[in-house]
Amino acid sequence: MAELATDVAEVLLALRVKLLRIILVLVILWVIIYAFVADSIISKIESDLLPKGAETIYTYPLEGLILKLKISLVIAFVCILPYLIRLIYKALKERTEILENVDIKKSTAIKYGIVSAILFTLGVVYGYMIMLPIFMKFLYESAASQGVLPLYTISEFIGFIVLMLTVFGLVFQMPIVMLFLVGNDIVKFETLKYYRRHFYVGFFIVGAAITPPDVFTQAMVALPMIAFFEISLLAIRIIHRKKIKKQ
Repeated sequence: MAELATDVAEVLLALRVKLLRIILVLVILWVIIYAFVADSIISKIESDLLPKGAETIYTYPLEGLILKLKISLVIAFVCILPYLIRLIYKALKERTEILENVDIKKSTAIKYGIVSAILFTLGVVYGYMIMLPIFMKFLYESAASQGVLPLYTISEFIGFIVLMLTVFGLVFQMPIVMLFLVGNDIVKFETLKYYRRHFYVGFFIVGAAITPPDVFTQAMVALPMIAFFEISLLAIRIIHRKKIKKQ
């Protein structure tokens, strides 16, 4: 624990010099997105994903303003995240021993970044176009069957959608994460194969935790995770076949 605290302190010390630059860029992006993008995003989500018959309401005067500020901040943070990850990696590499066996070249890092962005986008598209319309319709019909009128506060509705899209985007990162772990000898390929069934159970637990008590919607979360896990194993077997044979 003491060693971990020391490593964290070293990283924060390394980032301190560039912290002002990071905050400045974040604030500039925050203002731009708030002024020109946030309203369009909120309106688009509401028109596309709000079930027919449901309504959104404001429960206090500043709710819309605070929602725009939150959405703008989240998007701005996502925009600077690659740069922030690069700084943290560099600090960990230079000042700690956590990544002493990990060596990522600039060209490799660019490839990781591009693939990661593509996978995250695919996850968001899957959630937005396929999963969430079915999910939100199920929730609406469940409430309507109880004889109540579904009214969502605008901040909770948009916040829930953004959270779910983030979850799907992160789920679709599985292949690149597994490739990185095996490629840098952090986890062995055989270990992933051995615990395959345990991962499957974990995926369905995640699906049950973030969806209604309905097998269909739970499967729509768990099955893509299982598919990406198997695709990841296949990609690892092909890309790192020499290392697997040696192990």
